[in-house]
Amino acid sequence: MFRLLTLFAAASAKINDCAVGKSVFSMKAVTLLPADPVPGENVTLHLEYVVPAGVTITDGTAQYDVSYNFIPFSPTIESLCYDVPCPLGPGLYMNDTISQWPTGLSGTLVTKITWFDLLKNVLLCISIQAKF
Repeated sequence: MFRLLTLFAAASAKINDCAVGKSVFSMKAVTLLPADPVPGENVTLHLEYVVPAGVTITDGTAQYDVSYNFIPFSPTIESLCYDVPCPLGPGLYMNDTISQWPTGLSGTLVTKITWFDLLKNVLLCISIQAKF
């Protein structure tokens, strides 16, 4: 689900909900374990969110935005249902993604993951800022 995590190595990383109060889904938890990833070792992105009553998502897009040392790169956009089991009906969902944290970068890397429905409403947004 979050393939962009494999792009960077960090001495410290912060993760947060970047659409608090503005997204369709309610974020219950988002964590990166370990919080300070070790280059070359596995890191787990844990995500818990609630799809509200009356909402069913059958398709949409996942957009991955990356900036390295404050220089933005072109976003990657793919089908939301490529990594998320669709349809998403009302209820609590949990996703864990394990990636290897590589070495080789210095500075700041910000990754933003945004899920949209077919009408471009923001379903959820996660921002990961890594400093190395």
